[in-house]
Amino acid sequence: MKYDICIFGGCSVDLMFYEKEDGTYNTNPDKIVPGGKASNQAVAASRAGAKVTIITRIGKDKIGETIYNNLKYNDVDTSNIEMIPNLKNDFSEIYIDLETKDNEIIRNTTAINSFTEDLIDTYKDVILNSKLIVSQLKVPKNVSDTLINFCYENNKPIIVTPCNPDKLSLDLIDKISIITANKKECKAIFKTTNIEECVTKYPNKLIVTLGKDGVIYHDGTSVVKLPAILSDNLKDTTGAGDTFNGNLAYCLTHNYRLKDAIIRSQYASSMKVQVPTAQAGMPDKEELDKYVEDLNN
Repeated sequence: MKYDICIFGGCSVDLMFYEKEDGTYNTNPDKIVPGGKASNQAVAASRAGAKVTIITRIGKDKIGETIYNNLKYNDVDTSNIEMIPNLKNDFSEIYIDLETKDNEIIRNTTAINSFTEDLIDTYKDVILNSKLIVSQLKVPKNVSDTLINFCYENNKPIIVTPCNPDKLSLDLIDKISIITANKKECKAIFKTTNIEECVTKYPNKLIVTLGKDGVIYHDGTSVVKLPAILSDNLKDTTGAGDTFNGNLAYCLTHNYRLKDAIIRSQYASSMKVQVPTAQAGMPDKEELDKYVEDLNN
């Protein structure tokens, strides 16, 4: 089977805590929802209109079934999910600031740490039959390195979101097609606060998201700064980056120019932050088309 996008990475459950007016949080989570960067990116890309599969490992229990069924519900191909008995599923405690709507995340990981290099060999045909691979650097470093090298050796484009920037070796950067990093990740990778210098060194490869300050990259001729698409209805920034990356992957597999792909992905993130939890606000193609049209009229 052929796919537009193959997502490689972990899934989890999000325990959402929203700050109250008195500055405290409830003891029990306000919401419990499917999450995890790979799951989020898969859902975002699928809703954007891509044919998506995911290579992942989850525990074979009720939580795992919830994760699995959520992906299936969102039209993500689930045939490459390994459900492992007695494997503890990952979960994150996510605390949302009342004023800024930004989050603080405490991650509890087990399933994602079980990823091994042989997954790349087991699912090599899936990878090779996908137009684009997306990974997040949250699996063990040797597994990420093997995946990046496999894609490079087989001329398969890969987008990497360096959530754990210490796992990105500088010698691997030339083998990656697109790196989408936030300001903090960019600084950690390149040991500098000069983002313009970084994107200039990696034209049409390094895309740095700057939150309310937009996005910056180099188009091969000059540095491009795209303003943020801000909303007056900000509710929850959780999943904004995953929404951006899922939509970027969709656009790049559907013949968008890089600049147009980035801008459309910004609009998608702008929609997402208006709804609580990571996935609930991720738009489908028709919703996003209407949002873009409305904001430009």
